[in-house]
Amino acid sequence: MKKTTISLIALIMALSVCTLLAHDMWLVPHKFHLRPGENLVLSANTGMDFPKSLSAVTPDRLSLFKLVGKSGQKNLIDFKTVGNSLTTQIGLKEVGTYVIATALRQKEIRLTAKEFNEYLLSDGITNIYELRKKEGILDKDAVEYYSKYAKTLVQVGDSLDDTPIRPLGVLIEIVPATNPYSLKKGDELEVKVLYRGKPLPQAELAWSYPGMGEEFAGSTVTDASGNAMVPLQKSGPYVIRLTYMEWVKKPTHEWESYWASLTFEVN
Repeated sequence: MKKTTISLIALIMALSVCTLLAHDMWLVPHKFHLRPGENLVLSANTGMDFPKSLSAVTPDRLSLFKLVGKSGQKNLIDFKTVGNSLTTQIGLKEVGTYVIATALRQKEIRLTAKEFNEYLLSDGITNIYELRKKEGILDKDAVEYYSKYAKTLVQVGDSLDDTPIRPLGVLIEIVPATNPYSLKKGDELEVKVLYRGKPLPQAELAWSYPGMGEEFAGSTVTDASGNAMVPLQKSGPYVIRLTYMEWVKKPTHEWESYWASLTFEVN
């Protein structure tokens, strides 16, 4: 095999690894606003072009899939793969705002030093890149364990409630300070990032909406209290996301990352 062919194959493989890892996970309802008694069709999507999905989450990866409303919560267990999405149908009879959340178990990925550094810079984890630079380990390959956490907000009827502003207690989550369905295009939404139940400062948040491709519409960094303001620039589906990473120095791996997303609709 020619040297140029080998190099091309190696480049494609490297890009494939980084692209696979860079997939966000979103919960995407077929409708964000429903009538009481209407069935919600919900998809768990993975990709880089919100809300399109490149591959379906496999059911064995799920560690959490639940529905939370003002009257309580229940686990969702009836889901199936449809095309590139993992989907479920939920009957919602009571008016109010619902939160649906899912989480994926940790998974290992091994990256060369070059792949890992490029991934850190492209995904807004520049603090880890700077840490590796400071420690003199930019040339060290990486073993990372990553897990993902996604939430979506669905409104049934016209009666709003405070369900979205209550933390669910998952490992990492984006919590709105107010119900987003009380806001409209042109407003700002304040959010708090919680990690292990505590505010996470200096976390880089990004937001986007359909039509942006693999680019984000904007980004910001949480303050010392884990808070940030997100401008609601456009009507329609919206996503807020982040990736947080720690240097854990365990025998099996050195890095752990936690991905979070929140989807809702802007009026």
